[in-house]
Amino acid sequence: MAAVLSTSAWAQAPVSSVGSSGSVSDRLAELERGANARSQAQIEHQRQLTSLQREVSELRGLLEEQSYRLEQVVERQRSMLAAQQDAGQPAQATEPEAAAPAAPSAANGSSNQPGASSSDEQAAYDNAVNLVLQQKDYDAAIPAFARFITQYPQSEYVPNAHYWLGQLLFAQKRFDQSKAQFTRVVEAYSKSNKRPDAMLKLGVIAREQGDSASAKQHFEQVVREYAGSSAARLAEEYLAGL
Repeated sequence: MAAVLSTSAWAQAPVSSVGSSGSVSDRLAELERGANARSQAQIEHQRQLTSLQREVSELRGLLEEQSYRLEQVVERQRSMLAAQQDAGQPAQATEPEAAAPAAPSAANGSSNQPGASSSDEQAAYDNAVNLVLQQKDYDAAIPAFARFITQYPQSEYVPNAHYWLGQLLFAQKRFDQSKAQFTRVVEAYSKSNKRPDAMLKLGVIAREQGDSASAKQHFEQVVREYAGSSAARLAEEYLAGL
């Protein structure tokens, strides 16, 4: 009887062990599935965050473009008013309805090429911007802005084109090339409305590259030179996070 019981106990041991092993395996599999799920959730969260950041950047760019073009219209109207006052014409001639016929008379006796060149310039710039804001073809937008800068180096939109190039290259994590574009805006176009944002981006790039000292320097410069601006407020937030 003792031998039988001993044999029975010995025979049951593997069954208990197998059952325990199966339970551990199931638990490990469950833990692994949970870890994979969390990892996927984190990846998706980062993707959504990146997408939102890009959309915010695009919307901000669109608002800046509209603001810039409005400023240009106002400035042209002021110049037209000044010219008409010097010529002794009444002020109401600056109204859009009255000002519109002035363009053909100014063109009389001169070549049509300047007008065509200006039209081509505007079309080239608009095409590059639309590749970003409407078509979202970022890969095509990069050479489009580069061509614009090469073809129209004296254009008033050149600093904007450099800034857009910087934004697009930054989105692709081509930080050194992006830095070159933003640096160009900061150093060569002191009166551009893109300069504070370009300076801010230089700080962001420095932070991404692990250069906290340089990042702090750029952020502090934005706050110092453009106090009260949206770029300065963002720079203050970045400084608080360093």
